[in-house]
Amino acid sequence: MPAVAAGQTESERLRQRRVFRTVMALIAGDTALFTLVIPALPIFQDRYDLSDAAVVLIFGVFPLTQLLTTIPLAALVDRTGRRPIMIVGALALLASTIGFAFADSVPLLVVTRAVQGCAAALVWTAGIAAVSDVFPQHQLGFRLGLAETVGGAFGLVGPVAGGALIELVGTERTFEIAALVPLALLAMALRVPETARADASRAPSLVDALGRLWARPEARAGIWALGAFAGVLAIVDSLLPLDLDDRLGASTAAIGIVFGIGFAGLVVFAPLAGAWSDRHGRRPALLAGGALSAAALPLIAVGPIWLVTLAFFLLGCGLATMAAPAAPLVVLSADRSGMEGMYGLTSAIINLVFAAGYALGPLLGAASALALSLPAVTAAAAAAVLLVVVASARALPADL
Repeated sequence: MPAVAAGQTESERLRQRRVFRTVMALIAGDTALFTLVIPALPIFQDRYDLSDAAVVLIFGVFPLTQLLTTIPLAALVDRTGRRPIMIVGALALLASTIGFAFADSVPLLVVTRAVQGCAAALVWTAGIAAVSDVFPQHQLGFRLGLAETVGGAFGLVGPVAGGALIELVGTERTFEIAALVPLALLAMALRVPETARADASRAPSLVDALGRLWARPEARAGIWALGAFAGVLAIVDSLLPLDLDDRLGASTAAIGIVFGIGFAGLVVFAPLAGAWSDRHGRRPALLAGGALSAAALPLIAVGPIWLVTLAFFLLGCGLATMAAPAAPLVVLSADRSGMEGMYGLTSAIINLVFAAGYALGPLLGAASALALSLPAVTAAAAAAVLLVVVASARALPADL
């Protein structure tokens, strides 16, 4: 990997910092704008007289388009470089934010959510690739966790500020104000240096790369953990706001606060778990995080709002700890499979797994919402996470 420790020049350090700051900002903007929509879910539901299942499916368009956009990106991001993808991602974030401000029909709402999914694919694929380009493997757990954490910290602003702004100025004006965020991100993306290596353009096909990675147990464990993380997050993001509104009568501001505190668990533990996995191995963090997630999941669907909030915070801590080793495990497997430096392809696979898990979550959630209560849905999700823990414990060597 082309990162430098001893003997690193000042220009190389400046390049690292600029790349890292830009990636953090893009992740922050994407996360904040994504979570800004959460308090608006009950409003869109009432405006268009939608069922819970319909709301879940409409907003499940996000991961579906993220998934479909990531597939061609697997070949494109190594050939064109990281910078052009970041620029297009910032433009897509701008378009989707403006779209939510003027969404006056269900079809336009679906299209807007789809563009937001495309933006996430572009931002995360190019961002993870750029960080992997400039930092060594033994720092990736911390660096990727820190990038996601700083980004996630701004993501906390989304539901809290969004809920408050919607009550003060309305949904349309809230998203008009939010459009300033992607404009600032576009300015940063236009100035970021390119990090792709020349030999990365000779990366294998997506199918070949997936086959190479799946043959390695550390990659399988990382993929399982990342898929479980995304699936659980999707179910919670889509069903919990509706439950808080229907069962507890929570306002949009209260829903925003619950999600802000829940996401704080992700923010706090992502860099800590990443650093822990860098120093003490990927396996302990993955297993501990999965166990905590499975224990906390059923509690978010029962009791008063304070218990839901506490359980959501613990779930965020668990999910962050389970997911922290996932991307480094996939990158490590790529290096060991003859794909060193081809981090556009690797990051696309990571994003593909996340998008698949996040797409499956709403589909299962919508189907479950028709026949099952939220406590039953969260109990089933907890059982699935435990299966991932058991499978990963068997797949990962004790010294990894």
